Amino acid sequence: MIKAFKRFFIKIRESRGDLLWLLQEGKGTLRYMAGFLLISLIGMGFSLISPYISKLVVDAVSGANPHFSMKLVALMLGSSLLSILFSSGAGIFSSYVNEKFAFSIRAKMFDRTQRGRWLNISKFHSGDMMSRLNADVDTIARNIITLLPDLIVSILKLVIILVIVLSVDPVLAMIGLIAGPAGLVITVLFREPMVRYQKELRESHSEYFTFFQENLSNIGVIKTFQMEDRNNTFFSEFRNRRMKTVMRQTYVSTLSGICSSLVYTAAYVLAFGWCARQLEQGAYSYGTMTMFLTQMSQIQGAVRGVGHILPTLFTTVVSTRRVREITELGDEDLSGSSAPYTEPIGLRVDHVSFTYDNETILKDISFDIPPKAHVGIIGPSGVGKTTLIRLMLALTEPDSGSMEYVYADGTGEQVSPATRRLLAYVPQGNTLMTGTLRKNMLTGKPDATDEEMWDALERAGAAEFVRKDPAGLELNVTERSGGISAGQAQRLCIARALLRDRPVLIFDEATSALDEGTERRIFENLVATIDKTCFIITHRSSMLRYCDTVMEVHEDGSISVWKQAKEV
Repeated sequence: MIKAFKRFFIKIRESRGDLLWLLQEGKGTLRYMAGFLLISLIGMGFSLISPYISKLVVDAVSGANPHFSMKLVALMLGSSLLSILFSSGAGIFSSYVNEKFAFSIRAKMFDRTQRGRWLNISKFHSGDMMSRLNADVDTIARNIITLLPDLIVSILKLVIILVIVLSVDPVLAMIGLIAGPAGLVITVLFREPMVRYQKELRESHSEYFTFFQENLSNIGVIKTFQMEDRNNTFFSEFRNRRMKTVMRQTYVSTLSGICSSLVYTAAYVLAFGWCARQLEQGAYSYGTMTMFLTQMSQIQGAVRGVGHILPTLFTTVVSTRRVREITELGDEDLSGSSAPYTEPIGLRVDHVSFTYDNETILKDISFDIPPKAHVGIIGPSGVGKTTLIRLMLALTEPDSGSMEYVYADGTGEQVSPATRRLLAYVPQGNTLMTGTLRKNMLTGKPDATDEEMWDALERAGAAEFVRKDPAGLELNVTERSGGISAGQAQRLCIARALLRDRPVLIFDEATSALDEGTERRIFENLVATIDKTCFIITHRSSMLRYCDTVMEVHEDGSISVWKQAKEV
């Protein structure tokens, strides 16, 4: 038992940072917490008065008090009704504050995913992130408003009742005082397995979200590869693993409840026997016995309330730790110029190296790309072409060396999150968002006019199929671009980048879903009309005809760069 208490206090100490975070985040809810505490205190007052009113009614009915009247019954009913109303009011108030606080935490988590370092964010699966954003935030919000007021009310109620009982019958008070700590000891003894199983359930919840999200996102692949039965088998195995954890937690919780119930039942039986004896000796009336037994039940309820706060607190700490892993992601360095720049610029890379998980991706690379150059980036899959683009986008940082964009006057600016203002980007695959085509286009330029949008669509070879749809710019793009082809989605992504109109344009396998004829029409038009520095990652040799510079990334992390004459 001593070891259990030592572990208990060690865990409390280890949770200090999480508890401080809760207090810090909860500062904005102090007035709501005070309101909830006030409502709970009023409700407690009615619950304390209720046993005394019951005593008067029972004594009146049994003849011990000849002054029976319907006023007593009305008073008892009114007290009970007010207690119910205040309890309901507390529930409604708590729901309002919980949602308000939950939104506040989710807003901070969302902001972290937007402004945190890309490399840190990418380590979390989106399904796991959604689990933390939903289940864990709900747990924190549900408990942060009520934990402290419930603890205050339970302790205050316990003290008041014990003082009242102690002033009248010290024996009954001693029974309550012995039963209370015994129940708390049981809670501490069962704390460790309860917290462990709660953590496992939270992690399995993340696994559940991840599994469903990946399957829904790749339903076409699943059907094509006939994975339905395998996935159902995997889901059954997952369900069985989770069920084992749920049942283990249930067994521990049930055992803890049985032990607590045995202690409280024994205390109640002792209290009942003592009251019966006092009644037999004429020291108690029936009403007094009823009042004391009710108060004994209230003592047990208050002790249970204090005991329930501990596992609730540890559950909240588990969720808090998972949420903090998101909210405390490192910030990007957003310092630097924010001034727009439209003139062509170049890129200078000097002895840059980059490793990931102890694997060298890029090794001591150097090159100098002049303004208006069209650079084709080639090389086998997985050698670091996309990594190079991510370095240019400042999504990650080199281990050594420097990268800078060079302006027309020869001055340079180190690559950083601030230099993204100089870039337009067409990533791999379909990156359109759910909503209208107009909404997607405005991602590139929030203040774009219809004329500008149509011009970008025309240059990207997308205007024709958009005009054929009666919705036009209000064409609805659903999840995974339902309703339009992969090639059409790719052309819309190109149009979005063109609308952004920045001095550096980056294409990362931007034509993989286009046939060669469509690709040729689009890029011949682009080469003839854009006055920008272009970087084109491609596996198609046909794309190199639009490039005056070729950059080949090798498997050892080195890079070769050579000039060539454009064919187009």
